[in-house]
Amino acid sequence: MSKLLSAAVLALLAGTTLVGAPAIAADPTPATPAQPSTATPGSRIAAERSAAIVTIKFVLKSEEGEQEEETTGAMMDASGLVICSNKPFGGLMARMGMSVPTPTDIKILVGDDTQGVSAKFLARDTELGLAWLQVEEAPKTPYAFIDFAQSAEPKTGEVLYAVSLMGKFFDRAPMLSEGFVTATVTKPRTLIMPSVGIVVGGDEGLPIFDANNKVVGFSTLILPEREEMVAGQMQAAMKGFLGQMILPSKDVLDATARAKETAKNNPAPEEPKADAPPAPEAPAAPEPAPAPKQ
Repeated sequence: MSKLLSAAVLALLAGTTLVGAPAIAADPTPATPAQPSTATPGSRIAAERSAAIVTIKFVLKSEEGEQEEETTGAMMDASGLVICSNKPFGGLMARMGMSVPTPTDIKILVGDDTQGVSAKFLARDTELGLAWLQVEEAPKTPYAFIDFAQSAEPKTGEVLYAVSLMGKFFDRAPMLSEGFVTATVTKPRTLIMPSVGIVVGGDEGLPIFDANNKVVGFSTLILPEREEMVAGQMQAAMKGFLGQMILPSKDVLDATARAKETAKNNPAPEEPKADAPPAPEAPAAPEPAPAPKQ
């Protein structure tokens, strides 16, 4: 090997460049490692699902008088079908066979709306503890909603999430709560039992999601038959009950279909408008003229 060739080989091995050889420029910018996402399953669920959670304002009329109430529900379709707990509408009273108050002046508050849109009470399922409302006027923009057909079936131990709304004092801010599946029972029906805290403050009537943002069902309160409660057997019957339960999504859809059918066959009578002027009285008939004297 010639001296010139040997020098070229040594230069290449040493990482140097021979005079007259083209230099290869190195990239001065060091590679930036990919940054892990800071989003958690809960934060994604709160961001994507809170728009479908609504506040329901209404007045309950009973023999004792009227009382303003407020609760939370969820949009089920883009037209304004709302599902919520039947408990605020007198559901426990109905379950005990007592007189049930009548909900009136129903308003649905969506997003930043503080006035609400008018809605009607569509139907209730006393056994399942559910109620349905319908926004009366079609929205200009379709509502965000929870599609219960796109659901999942969680197993014991899997994490669950609920998105609710805080009260008026806290500007009804969205609030996330977390729990897990403690059991799945098949009697008296299929129910998912969550840990304490998934539904804050005992506020049933919320859609529940898994870590993949799939809806698993709707939180509710299902009690034993009236005879069991009256007989004092409720404590034994409800052993293991932690304060709420989740009706699976499939059963929510079946119950909603029945509610729609009930509302279709038995439409609620319209309430008279409070501001309507009274109907004008009919004019009095003129008195007959006296008969001429004979």
